Amino acid sequence: MFNGVRQGGLLPLYLFRFYISNLIDRITKLNIGCYYSSCIINLLAYADDIVLLAPSWCGLQYLLNVIEISANDTSMSFNTKKTVCMVFNPINRRQLVCSTFPAFKLAGCNLTFAAQFKYLGHIIDNELKDDSDIKREIKNLF
Repeated sequence: MFNGVRQGGLLPLYLFRFYISNLIDRITKLNIGCYYSSCIINLLAYADDIVLLAPSWCGLQYLLNVIEISANDTSMSFNTKKTVCMVFNPINRRQLVCSTFPAFKLAGCNLTFAAQFKYLGHIIDNELKDDSDIKREIKNLF
């Protein structure tokens, strides 16, 4: 049986801070992620939506393992049916190392790969184009 909390209440904010802050601290202190300027970025979080960034398959699987350990410490579970992985190919195709990857694992489940997904209301695709998001916004105008 799964238990939840009332949305919009004060208790979810406290619980989120209590459970997620430890997980976020563990991940951001790791030296694995993608460089932006001179900073390593490996986690983007807004409320209960979390994005992990890694430059390699091994790096992302390691981040997933650390998240799983952190979640187990606080008896937190994952909805692996709503969790997807996306691989961004390099702009220069000559730098492409591999076109297929083994499945990532989280909580004993294989995660699915997606060519695009919606995050915080925006469509992100693996070709780094925003055409789908722009078309969706134009459609919403009418």
